[in-house]
Amino acid sequence: PDPVLPSTADLARRLDLLAVPGQDRKPVYEGLAAATEDPAAREALVRCHQRLFADGPGTPTAPLAWPDAPAGLGEAGRYFYVHLLVLALPAALERQRVLGIPDDVVTATFADLGAKLRSYRLAHGTGGFDRQRWMVRHFRGTLHRLGRLQFERGILDAEGCGGDAEAAGGPAHGDPVLQVHIPEDGPLSRAGCDASFAAAGPFHDRHFPETRFRHATCSSWLLDRQWADHLPESSNILAFQRRFQPFGARHVGDDDVLEFVFHVPPGRADLDRLPQKTTLHRAAVGHLRAGGHWRMTHGWTSVPGRGTGRGA
Repeated sequence: PDPVLPSTADLARRLDLLAVPGQDRKPVYEGLAAATEDPAAREALVRCHQRLFADGPGTPTAPLAWPDAPAGLGEAGRYFYVHLLVLALPAALERQRVLGIPDDVVTATFADLGAKLRSYRLAHGTGGFDRQRWMVRHFRGTLHRLGRLQFERGILDAEGCGGDAEAAGGPAHGDPVLQVHIPEDGPLSRAGCDASFAAAGPFHDRHFPETRFRHATCSSWLLDRQWADHLPESSNILAFQRRFQPFGARHVGDDDVLEFVFHVPPGRADLDRLPQKTTLHRAAVGHLRAGGHWRMTHGWTSVPGRGTGRGA
C-alpha cells in the first residue's frame, strides 16, 4: 500500500510494541514524516513492503538480501528499514492474528526491533539499524519468541551446515527443524531455557499443525566446545551447549563473538581496549590473544516429547 504517516497516537502505539528506545523515537518520527513526503523514498518503501509480504502468512522462505542504505543518506538511511517496519506493522500483526498467535508472544517477538536498535547504538555510537534481513522473520511470521529463546521454523540445509545428523538420530537434509536463536537480553538460565523448549512443541502443534517438528537446531558461537576450557563448569553457556549434539562444519566465528559479547562491528576490534570485567570477557579475549579462534558450531537436539536423541 501507499505509505501513510500514522497519527501521533497510532505511531506511539507502534513504537511501544516494537520497544523502540526513547532516544530513537524522535529521529524515527521525523524521518518517517520526511520519507512519506519524498517520492523516491515512498517508492522504495512500497517496493520493500511488497517484497516483505510476497509469501503466505507464516511460510518459511529464502531471506531477503536487503542491502544497508548508502552512507551518504545519513540518518535517513540508517533508519530507512525502521521506517519500513513501522509502516508494515499493521500487516504483520494481521498475519499474527490469522495464525492465532497469543498477544504475549506477539509482544515478546516484535520487541526484538528495539533490542537491535540498542545494539546498533552500542556498536556505532549513534542511532540506526542494520538488522533488516533478520527482522524479516518476525514480520513474515516464521519466528516467535517463547520465553527466553526464539524459535524459527525452517528446513535443515545440510550443505550449508557442512553435514547432517541423521546417522546419530538427528535431522537429515530437508527435514523440518526449529532453529533456536538466543536474544541478548539477560542470563541464559537453565530454568528459562527449559521452559522455552517445553513450550516449543505445544506452541507449534497448535499454530502450525501441518508440520511436526521433531528436532531443534542451533548455529552459534555459544556451542563452541572450546568454552569449556575457559568457563567454570557451572556456566550457563556450558549448560546450554550440552543440550545439543554437534554436527557439521565449524567455521571461524571470531567476529560474531566480538560483536555479541562486546558490541564491536566486524573488523574493528582492538583486543587491548576491550573491557575485561567478566569471566566471559576475559575468556573471549584471552583465547584470541593466545592465537586461537572461536568457532561457529551447529548442534541438534530433540524437541521435548518428539523422537529420540538428547532432549532439552
